[in-house]
Amino acid sequence: MQDIFYEESVSQHDEAPARRRYILFTVFGVLCAAMAAFSLFTIAMTLVMPSPSDDGWTDEAVRSMWLGMIPWAIALAVMTAGAAVMLVKRHSFYVSYDYTFVSGELRIGKVFHGRKRKPLYAVGSDRLILMGRYDSATYRKSKASPDVKEDILTPNPQPGEGKEFFYILAVTNVGKRLLVLECRIELLSNILRWTRKNILESEFNQK
Repeated sequence: MQDIFYEESVSQHDEAPARRRYILFTVFGVLCAAMAAFSLFTIAMTLVMPSPSDDGWTDEAVRSMWLGMIPWAIALAVMTAGAAVMLVKRHSFYVSYDYTFVSGELRIGKVFHGRKRKPLYAVGSDRLILMGRYDSATYRKSKASPDVKEDILTPNPQPGEGKEFFYILAVTNVGKRLLVLECRIELLSNILRWTRKNILESEFNQK
C-alpha cells in the first residue's frame, strides 16, 4: 500500500485576545510568585532576628513576633496559590491543535502558545471504529454510550473556512474516545484510503 502523509492544524480564529490573556496571566503569575518569595523572606528574617530587649525573648516578645508573622503567612499562602493558578491557567487560553495521519496512524497534538507541543493521541487505523460529521445521529448515539468519553480537540466554537467539525470514535490507550476535530474533509479521505471503508457513518453522504 502506498505511504500516506497528511497534516493540518487548527488555531483560534482570533488569536489576539488569547495572546493578551496569556501575557496578562503570565505577568500576574510572576508578580504573585515575587510577592510570595518576599513574604517567605520576611518570615525567615523575623525568625532569625535577635532578641528585641536585653531580657531575651520574653513571652510577650514571642507572642508579638508570631502575631506579626500572621499577615505575612497569609500573604505567602495567597500569593503562592495565585501564582500557581495564574501560571497553570494561562495555558488554557492560547492553544492550537495539529492532526497528522501517517501511513496508518492518526496523531493528534496540542500546542501551547505556539511553541510547546504536547502529544495527545497516537491511534493506529486498526483502532479506529467510526467517523463522521459532528452532531449527526450516529455521533449522538456514540456519545451516549457509557464507555465512551468525548474529547473536544479544537479551540473554536465554530469551524473555520473550508473546515467542518468531524468526529472519530477510536480505542485509545486511555479507553474509547470520541475525538472531535476541526479539519478539512481531506483528513477523513486520507484515513479512508488506508483503512476499511465501513468506518464511515452511514448517513455521511446524506448532507
